Amino acid sequence: MNQTNQNRSLWILCTTAAILSIVALVIAIWKPAAHDKRNHDTVSGSVVTIVTGIDLEKEILTSDVVIGTGFCYQPHKIITNYHNIQKNSDAIYLITNEQQAITAKLIAKDEISDIALLEIETELPALSFADSAQCQKGQTVFSIATPISVYLQGTYAEGFITNLDIVGFGTQRLLQTNIDLSPGCSGGPLLNEHNQVIGMTTFKSTEFGAEGLGFAVPSNRLQEVIDRLEQGIETPNLQITFQNDIYQKYGVPGAKGLRIQEISEESPVFEQLQEGDLLIKINNQSITNLVEYHEALQKVSETFAITIVRDAEIIDISIDMKS
Repeated sequence: MNQTNQNRSLWILCTTAAILSIVALVIAIWKPAAHDKRNHDTVSGSVVTIVTGIDLEKEILTSDVVIGTGFCYQPHKIITNYHNIQKNSDAIYLITNEQQAITAKLIAKDEISDIALLEIETELPALSFADSAQCQKGQTVFSIATPISVYLQGTYAEGFITNLDIVGFGTQRLLQTNIDLSPGCSGGPLLNEHNQVIGMTTFKSTEFGAEGLGFAVPSNRLQEVIDRLEQGIETPNLQITFQNDIYQKYGVPGAKGLRIQEISEESPVFEQLQEGDLLIKINNQSITNLVEYHEALQKVSETFAITIVRDAEIIDISIDMKS
């Protein structure tokens, strides 16, 4: 190889090395920037602490104080868990990120879904919803909430989506996360790396000493309930208690339906159903757990059909919610 070719090869080698160094530097700078999208400061102004059981004017505790979390989903509107305000829905106070105490009015609720919508005069920045159907196991998420006390308002926690489409822990399908949810975190937003809501943290399970089992209502479900509540539609409540058998408690495969344990005298089906009946269908949709039961009820009109098994006989019963 002559001197000219050697110089050309050396020049190409040095140029390639320089380009690779620049690319590596750009990647090193860009990665933290992408991570910085998950910035709690950009969403804290949309998250509020919910307090009931106090009287700010008299500066006294009026009953059992309940601390919870909520977030703004539309200007002047807050979404939270219904259990946060259930005990004293006539006196709801919100503490903003700027430590301003404001009053809130309950405008709609769905006890079955454990969701409540509040209205405030103060305008707060609204969070946007992501498509929870796109969530994946192992996806990084974070939450902003107020565990236990207003002193801890704005607490940031980061973790992962650990499971999807969970049934058996309530009346709706849930996201599972390993984020530690202390009392007061209920109603807070579960967010993705783009600061979009993919769920609302609702409760954690500590059964059998379990840890890291937090659950959130998926964002798509939240939007469905919001749409229904804004139309004045709540999930029908037949006021039926079902037996907690091995299929319901532990999710053992093979459930044939829901066994009725008790029916309230105020139930619209009190005269038609009996304790011990096995409810197997609603409008011909098979029912094997509470989630399927409530999902079916959300689709019914004022008149619908329930199929039960009583004394080994399959019986179809017509239900009229107007009567």
